[in-house]
Amino acid sequence: MARTRNLFASCGLAAACLGLAACEPSPRLPAEAPVMQADGVTHAGADQNGGAVTLQADGVLRVELETIPTAGYIWEVVSQPAFLELVDEATRPTDPEFQNQEGVTGGNHFMAFDFQAVAAGTGRIEMVEHRPWEENVQPSGTWHIDVTAQAAP
Repeated sequence: MARTRNLFASCGLAAACLGLAACEPSPRLPAEAPVMQADGVTHAGADQNGGAVTLQADGVLRVELETIPTAGYIWEVVSQPAFLELVDEATRPTDPEFQNQEGVTGGNHFMAFDFQAVAAGTGRIEMVEHRPWEENVQPSGTWHIDVTAQAAP
C-alpha cells in the first residue's frame, strides 16, 4: 500500500493547501451481483458493498471504487483473506473526456484493486476510504465483500 500512499500523498497535500473540500459519499445502493466481463475478470464496485462473490481458483476480482485523490482521499485494503493475493492497483478518471484536457486538475477517480484467488477458501475483503495522514479520524467510507474461491474442477 506504500505505493498508493506515495502516489496520492502529494496530491492530497496540495489539494488540502488549496482548501478543497471532500464531497459527500454517494448513498449506499442494494448489493447486486458482481459482473463477469469477457476478459474473465469479475468486477465489483460500490453497488456490491456488503454483497458476496464466488470465483474459480486463479480467478481475478477487480474492486473499483470512486474517490477524490486530489483532496487526499484514497481507498485502502484493511483486510483480505490469505487465499487472495493483491496483484495490481490502478486509477483512472471518472470523466476522462473532461479530466484529460490540458489545464484540468483534480476531480473524482476510480481506484481499482485486482485480487487473484491463489487457493480455494472463503473470506472477506474490507476497505476504507480515508486520508492516510489523518490520525484518529473516522474513515469517510467503508466497503466490504465476502469472497468464495472454488477449487478448479
